[in-house]
Amino acid sequence: MANVLTRFADIMSANINSVLSKAEAKNADKLLEKYIADARRDLEQLKSETAAVIAEEMAQGRKLADCEANISKYTQYAEAAVRAGNDDDARKFLTYKQQESAKLADLQASYAAAKENSEKMRLMSKKLTEEINAAGSKMAELKAKMSMAQSQEKMQQLNQRIGGAGSSLNNMDGLFDAVQKRIDKIDAQAQLNQDLDPEAERRELERKYAAGGGATGGNSVDDELAKLKAMMNQ
Repeated sequence: MANVLTRFADIMSANINSVLSKAEAKNADKLLEKYIADARRDLEQLKSETAAVIAEEMAQGRKLADCEANISKYTQYAEAAVRAGNDDDARKFLTYKQQESAKLADLQASYAAAKENSEKMRLMSKKLTEEINAAGSKMAELKAKMSMAQSQEKMQQLNQRIGGAGSSLNNMDGLFDAVQKRIDKIDAQAQLNQDLDPEAERRELERKYAAGGGATGGNSVDDELAKLKAMMNQ
């Protein structure tokens, strides 16, 4: 029994926070996973050991109860023999009582020790179970934080890419502005040349009337409205 208690004594002082305090951020999840796996394996062994200790407590309890019951029984039998006038029988029953009474102190001590050991093992099992549950909660919390951190890293990378693309777009905008300025300059030069050309007005009039563009009323709004009313029988 002493070996059992010694083997699991460190469970009583174990603390998930102390385990995590020794972990670096980069390996905290792996450390927690190992802690939980080891703790679950220890818990299964501890349950088996605890069951054996509880069984021993129950056995010692039965022995003590039997002894106490025998002492009470032989006392009653001795009293009955005395009332019946059978002193020899009473002496025998009192002898049996003394034999049981001689064992009583040892049985009481054995039961007390078994009960103490059982309580210690129950406490360790409960504590280890609580530690495993706490570790599971810490693991879920850690995974959530790691997921959030990874999302933030991805967002930062995306922002950097967008920022780089934005810089490229800004450069393209500058290039477009430069090209547009050249086009505007060419158009201005052409307009200036046209304004200075004495034949420009004549050629413009010829283009205007060459295709009947000078006729009026060809595509007026009134004509379109008349056509629409005719189609609608209005």
